[in-house]
Amino acid sequence: MLASPVVCSAVLAADTAHFIGKVAVEWLDDDPFIPRMRLIEDFGFVDPRGKSWVASKGAVLDGRSLPLLFRDTFGLPFEGQYRKTAVVYDHYCHAMSEPWRQVQRMFYDAAVTEGVDPIEARLMYVTLYASGLRWEMKDSSCFRGCHAAAASLTWKPASADIDFNPVMSWVRESAPDLDQIDQRLDGLIKRPGPHIFVQAR
Repeated sequence: MLASPVVCSAVLAADTAHFIGKVAVEWLDDDPFIPRMRLIEDFGFVDPRGKSWVASKGAVLDGRSLPLLFRDTFGLPFEGQYRKTAVVYDHYCHAMSEPWRQVQRMFYDAAVTEGVDPIEARLMYVTLYASGLRWEMKDSSCFRGCHAAAASLTWKPASADIDFNPVMSWVRESAPDLDQIDQRLDGLIKRPGPHIFVQAR
């Protein structure tokens, strides 16, 4: 019997992807309402394609990059089976130095590498794609044109009124690849904005 695509992709990640270093942090007490921590050592992940994703020493993390839908479904950041993954993902959501689509794909690869079941990792990916942070890169046409004065340009999809239970059931039953998940969610999320950005001073 042939192995399923989910099993094959999980084997690929396990064979080639890996984490670099260990998560070493110190808690910050500057905001009593938002728990934050600072990395005191570099920590990273090498994905199945050989790309390195490094959260550098000194990076400040707060877990707020994981949207409410994710936290309600899978638990708080830095506490679950995907703790290492959440560290790298949170850093890149703050840094916005890589395209948001690639950062979300990295989350999936890292979660599988960390030991999350591939189907569960796909369900996590659904929640990130549907309600997670998105951003424009500094060299994009959007920045060069209409938002040239903006210091940053981020938004979350307008998906609060969408029932994602049928999508979750479809992922569990059919084990679609990430491109298929993107396509189905794009059909549900009619408005990917609005843009929320901070003007440069």
